[in-house]
Amino acid sequence: MNLENTITLIENFQVNDEMEDYEISEFFDAIGFQLEAINRFTDSQKQQLIQTLFDFLKRQDPELDEVFSFIHLIEAIDQPDYKIYNVELLKFNTENGTITSTFLLNRCINGLKKEEREKYVNLLKSIANNTQYTDLVRAEALGYYKHQIV
Repeated sequence: MNLENTITLIENFQVNDEMEDYEISEFFDAIGFQLEAINRFTDSQKQQLIQTLFDFLKRQDPELDEVFSFIHLIEAIDQPDYKIYNVELLKFNTENGTITSTFLLNRCINGLKKEEREKYVNLLKSIANNTQYTDLVRAEALGYYKHQIV
């Protein structure tokens, strides 16, 4: 399947209350399988796919639990340097606070060198202090923040 068709599938996929966790995982597993040649994507294609996946998160309930098939897919797109992914991750978390995005941010921090970490760790603190986000999202961000400053 080509990238445009895959993006359309993601744009049309909406999680609802009746949906089971495994259904979400199966959807993103299938997307990942269809895109097995991600390593041959241009930077522009990677940017488009990463943005589409973050747009998916933006459309969902911010308290949607982490879906590891989604997480593994979005993290795999821009390996090994993550130059596109990290920029989009910071941008998304600056504008949106979700359970999944703060989890992704924490995972990103775990792989950073000490001198790169400060901006990312401070973003966790900012999410934890942002009253526009749900209490659960803020608590998750605070937990990650405390873990990272130890």
